[in-house]
Amino acid sequence: MAIYYFMMEALPRPDNPEKEEFEGAFISCWVDSADMTSALTEASRYIKSEGWKILRIEEQFIANRERYEGDPERLDLLDYFDQALQDGVSAIFHVWPKAEK
Repeated sequence: MAIYYFMMEALPRPDNPEKEEFEGAFISCWVDSADMTSALTEASRYIKSEGWKILRIEEQFIANRERYEGDPERLDLLDYFDQALQDGVSAIFHVWPKAEK
């Protein structure tokens, strides 16, 4: 098993209670999985369950602990990596508000 990382752009789904407040999000997602395809399926399932529709995958790779421990700017992301090890998936939703009209 490995931890797979995805950065995705997403829009709120019609059933998302925050759809009136947020226009979109970039979602960083870590998934503990046997392969990239299964990891992507699990990440997609999780993001959909949170009320978001994936537009595109911006980035994907196999993550490792050293990537975060060796970079002071990424050290805070180690908690999300560890959460994926424990729970199978973790994510950060970087949302932006709807533009004022």
